[in-house]
Amino acid sequence: MDLLSEESRQVSERARKNLSALLTGLSRVGQVNVARSLGCSEAKVSKMKDGDLEMFTKMLAACELKVVPTTYRCAKPEIIDAALVFARAALEQTERCQSLVWDD
Repeated sequence: MDLLSEESRQVSERARKNLSALLTGLSRVGQVNVARSLGCSEAKVSKMKDGDLEMFTKMLAACELKVVPTTYRCAKPEIIDAALVFARAALEQTERCQSLVWDD
């Protein structure tokens, strides 16, 4: 597989995930509430959903961006890897849950 087709496949996969996250959020919040937040009609939101969202999510993916809930926090992979090293070391030393409790 050449580099261009692999990149295109990755963008398509990221775009699919972006679209899924956006549609899930739209369903959870509701078109009426989204329209109100945007200051437009529900019909306009519906029209966007049926036409422009797919292209928008492809554009996000091509820009190497992704849609995530506002409650998520992002960290560099190196930081996550370091945290996992500490967590594994602590778990290897733990025989039972009570040994994790410190008495004052």
